[in-house]
Amino acid sequence: MGVVSAAQPSSGAATTTVDDSARTLPQAIESVPAELARFPQAVVKTVPQEIGPVETYLEAKLPLMEALPLPDLIYGGGVLVVVVVVQAIGVRLLTGHFDKRSEGIKQRPTLWRVDLLFGGAVFMMLALHLGSIVLWSAALVYGQIIPDWERAARFAALSYTTIGSDLTLPKEWHMLGPIIAISGMFTFAWTASVLVSIVDQCNHLRRSAWDALRARRAGVKHARPPTLPTAPTPPTPLTPPPVK
Repeated sequence: MGVVSAAQPSSGAATTTVDDSARTLPQAIESVPAELARFPQAVVKTVPQEIGPVETYLEAKLPLMEALPLPDLIYGGGVLVVVVVVQAIGVRLLTGHFDKRSEGIKQRPTLWRVDLLFGGAVFMMLALHLGSIVLWSAALVYGQIIPDWERAARFAALSYTTIGSDLTLPKEWHMLGPIIAISGMFTFAWTASVLVSIVDQCNHLRRSAWDALRARRAGVKHARPPTLPTAPTPPTPLTPPPVK
């Protein structure tokens, strides 16, 4: 019974394989950002082609599909979900920061600290909405729907705020504007409810600050003046009894 010996690779071949891996790995890492940047564009180009037969069949069976094309629903709906998830993360950070700061204000209630906290919360809400507009602008630019960043940002901002834009998208993406508006209504309603809660808490903090201020003023007003030390009274001399 013969013994089959496995062929061992030579050290030169192993060295060549390691060198090739060392050269190709940095090249692959450098190409990752470019591939990620081309991903939305590839999706936008391939989605209409891939679902074209399905869309044609559904349009024949369901005339409503002509008003709601599938590329808009798939691409726009995906970006809408991303926008809402980012909004959820931002609202969670906002409420956590507000609750933490409000606990500190309760220990030392002052009016200017309450107003500063409220202004910071409003600014964070503004940043959340501007971030959502940036996400929609990136989806339009990297998807080659609107290649210009300025026009994409203007279209996204006007659609996001439900004002409406005069820019016309290609026919296969004509429902993307209303989807952007729907995402804006979602996020604006969300932040509006959070703002109502923040205003209510700030009113409670402001009342506490006013009460503390009145207490300090009342304490200063009714403070007693310091009493000066009085000189000790000299002892009265003893008079001898009268002599009879």
